[in-house]
Amino acid sequence: MRRPAVLSAALFALSLAASSAPAQDAAPPKAYRVMLVGNSLTYTNNLPALLRAVGASQGVRIETETWAAPGGTLAERMQDGHVAASLQARPVHVAVMQEQGGKLAACMASAQEQRKAPCAASLRAYEQVAAAVAKSQGKTLLFATWGPDERWQGRLDRSIRMIAKESGGSMFNAAGVLAALREAQPGINVLPDATHPSIQGSLMLALALYRDITGQAPVAKDLRVTAPLLPVNAAVSPDSPMEAQPGLAGDGKVTVIPASLLAPLVAALPDPAKQADAQGRRGR
Repeated sequence: MRRPAVLSAALFALSLAASSAPAQDAAPPKAYRVMLVGNSLTYTNNLPALLRAVGASQGVRIETETWAAPGGTLAERMQDGHVAASLQARPVHVAVMQEQGGKLAACMASAQEQRKAPCAASLRAYEQVAAAVAKSQGKTLLFATWGPDERWQGRLDRSIRMIAKESGGSMFNAAGVLAALREAQPGINVLPDATHPSIQGSLMLALALYRDITGQAPVAKDLRVTAPLLPVNAAVSPDSPMEAQPGLAGDGKVTVIPASLLAPLVAALPDPAKQADAQGRRGR
């Protein structure tokens, strides 16, 4: 049996090879069921798999169910009916909602855009999921995406704060998390194609999501990732959860990311209170 592949710093920017070693089954003290709804910002580098690996490394089982499609919107995922049906059949502790970027993500910041059908449908999708999750005492995290400049980021921040107020959800400041990584490690290209996160960026997002889901700060430990780290152009279908799709769910192979590479990312995680304050200043 081959040994698990160990991710080196040089391989962060390259394709990651996995070994055929079986994943370790742990008996965590608590389990979280998490639904993620989004598009390529969610599935690039397989953020759900990274989140599960972070949880396992901390002794916490995280089960994910991910509904995504390239370029997809939240309204489309609700129109499919799969998200609503799943929430009714199996309540979740946390739902993470990531809207399509660009004008739609920032539409609530413009009175003109608010009146248009796509913006109304987006807000309705947020509200429907948040209401369904609240019935089971769960919480909804609104994935606050990033923009190309400070002005656009301010619009995105204002929009997500308004959506949080309308829907009862809480912001997950993904943009702030990536900005903190960029500040801590200026040499890292956080967005290689100017839109999608690098592997370091996705790892930062997974660490921050773990913190916001569990309320506990993560400790840098080896990660054992049991699903492929997907490219931007992965063949992801909206018709079933990513975790159930052949080629996306994993085949027992494991990629190991050592704690030494996670330590600087954990150290770079922004303080949530300071992050919220900075976001508020940008969104004024």
